[in-house]
Amino acid sequence: MTMQVIHQAFTRALSCMWFGLPNAFLIFQSVVAIHRSRNDIWIASFIVGADIDIALLFWSIYAHEKAPVGSKQRERLKIFIWLLATLLNVGFAYRVTMMMPLVMSLVLWALVAVTTVGTFHLYFLRPHQRA
Repeated sequence: MTMQVIHQAFTRALSCMWFGLPNAFLIFQSVVAIHRSRNDIWIASFIVGADIDIALLFWSIYAHEKAPVGSKQRERLKIFIWLLATLLNVGFAYRVTMMMPLVMSLVLWALVAVTTVGTFHLYFLRPHQRA
């Protein structure tokens, strides 16, 4: 009985560490980036928006894994996950292409389009196949 309790405590601590450390790093880096961009409200709002998007994306993936298979909640979460991931891709592509030459910007936007359409196709249109 004692070993099982120790194992559960260790598993919880490890899962918190794997979830908490990257999020703490993300928050720290976001605070530093916002501090550096304190004169530009648009960059600061982009950073905050991206952080909110990532937090919602992680929460949605967690809730999707916990939802019963075949439930409406799981399907709604799947749509929400795809929308959040697409928003994150488009947002970062927009910020990066502002600093790139036109040809490279077009290549990046093409990659974003292929990623968005491809994930939509694999996530919603293709029947689930087990290997």
